[in-house]
Amino acid sequence: MLHLVMGLSMIAMIWPWGAAVPAAARIVIFMMSTGWFAVRAVWTPRGRALPVFFATATGTMVWMGASTPGHASAGGHSGMDMAGMGHAPVGCAGWASALLGGYLVLAGVWWVGRGMRVGGLSTATTDAVGCPLDWSALCHGVMSAGMGIALLAMA
Repeated sequence: MLHLVMGLSMIAMIWPWGAAVPAAARIVIFMMSTGWFAVRAVWTPRGRALPVFFATATGTMVWMGASTPGHASAGGHSGMDMAGMGHAPVGCAGWASALLGGYLVLAGVWWVGRGMRVGGLSTATTDAVGCPLDWSALCHGVMSAGMGIALLAMA
């Protein structure tokens, strides 16, 4: 359920009809998600890397929601209007967006590599049966890269 709500919130951020959803609602959703994953990272006895990644990714979405000053579609821009993507932040905010965006793009590359099992491939096992895809990791990679690209576009 959490993934569904977060996914809908992310879609609302970039589509023009998303301007009807208050930014505060999206920020609260992502803050609660960040808290959930942070608690999971603390209380997980081992394998903290995944909940830490999800906590940082949802924390980055809090940043994205809070750092967009307005809605691009309300500003009268032509072309690709994105509801939550206002004017690019300047100064430290721009650098923070660039760093967080770069982090998410690099994490996306890692997730896609994990999903395609690139590290475990050898020349002898290149068929689909010997090397099945991890669709969950591929989806996380695409989402992470997409969020990172959106942040880099803001920077």
